[in-house]
Amino acid sequence: MIQNFTSNLLTVASQVGVLYLIAAIGFAADKTKIFVQADGKRLVDLLFNMILPITIINTFLKMERTPEHIKGLAVAFALAFATHLFAIGVSSLTFRKQNAMIRGIYHYAITFSNAAFLALPLAESVVGREGVFYSSCYVAVFNVFAFTYGIHEISGKKAKINLKNLIVNPGSISVIIGIPLFLLQVKMPDIISNTMERVAACNSPMAMIVFGTFFANCNFKNIFAKKEIYFVSFLRLILIPVTMLLIFRLAGINSEMRTALTISASAPVATNTAMYAAKYDNDTALPSELVGQTSVFSIITMPVIVAIALMV
Repeated sequence: MIQNFTSNLLTVASQVGVLYLIAAIGFAADKTKIFVQADGKRLVDLLFNMILPITIINTFLKMERTPEHIKGLAVAFALAFATHLFAIGVSSLTFRKQNAMIRGIYHYAITFSNAAFLALPLAESVVGREGVFYSSCYVAVFNVFAFTYGIHEISGKKAKINLKNLIVNPGSISVIIGIPLFLLQVKMPDIISNTMERVAACNSPMAMIVFGTFFANCNFKNIFAKKEIYFVSFLRLILIPVTMLLIFRLAGINSEMRTALTISASAPVATNTAMYAAKYDNDTALPSELVGQTSVFSIITMPVIVAIALMV
């Protein structure tokens, strides 16, 4: 058992290491002013609104329709909803003495992981196409909550929850398109299929390079100075993913789905925390510190938790 755990740990750690080395390119590009955070923010729109949806749709197109995959789709959605609801429940018990704006940042950070920009590429590296298949369900659910509960919280409860955003967002739309294509086993012409495959291949490196530019702008003195940030790191990186891993195990789901969902649940604070904070006139320094510290710690916590998921 120890040998299997060590082997899994080294495998996952190497994949995490590759992704963070790609992020280091973004870090270096920002520091040398070749490609700075402002450029990264513009590229996020391209990633989030076009490349990520194409990646998700392409995965559904490539998946073989089997009874296991059809059932797995429904189960993955249910468990992704359960993960977010559990995280919301945990966050609601915290930071009650803070004002609504700061409390909203902490609640958003606790609830939402870097599912699209870090977890999806890692799931592909560790699990393969099935990892993207199940992680895509998590990303869709992430968007449902982020565009409703998340915006409501990070705006200090000033922004009203718009139910239209439950569906009208890139993650949800791509899954809504992808599921029928998967169920009907639609075969695209080679020219379309090859184009989608090449665009999808851009998702991981581009996402991590953008992530590196954001990381380059963290205040490294502050990210390790505040006890509140350590508390958020514990909840986001350990309590929530470990609890959900136990639930995944009790649910009896297969190893591929369990690993993919655990990767999504154990990822650090979502990169878009700072962007949403800026959009809704909230503090932007604190979100960057939360993303920075959890990203550093995730280099250790994610390989350990995912290695456990692979063997239980």
